[in-house]
Amino acid sequence: MHRSAQVSGRRRLAAAAVIAGCVLLAGCGGSDIPDDASVKKFCKAGDTFARATKFSDGVKAADDLHDTGTPKGIPGDARDGFELVVELVSKSDDQADLEKRYKKLSAKQKKSVEELDDFIAKKC
Repeated sequence: MHRSAQVSGRRRLAAAAVIAGCVLLAGCGGSDIPDDASVKKFCKAGDTFARATKFSDGVKAADDLHDTGTPKGIPGDARDGFELVVELVSKSDDQADLEKRYKKLSAKQKKSVEELDDFIAKKC
């Protein structure tokens, strides 16, 4: 696979979660997300999640992403973005609700999601 296609695919994690994720996580919150995942597992789970196109596939991939967590050394803002994405998805009823909630985020919150996207682009 071409390097730019790999990066592009992996950068979709945050966008997929917020804009097109259309998944519902049960009982997920930032405090119970692991913070010691290997970069390899984090990237693999993220890539799977970003490629999900059906609701049922997205739920399975999101559960795996939540259970995998983030790697050590992730910048605080990127970790905040990860937790925010998980929270947004877990509290949304469907894709339309998710998009509505995302639009209501503050500029700082949206910036943390961008920081997550940047982290994914650099690490994955």
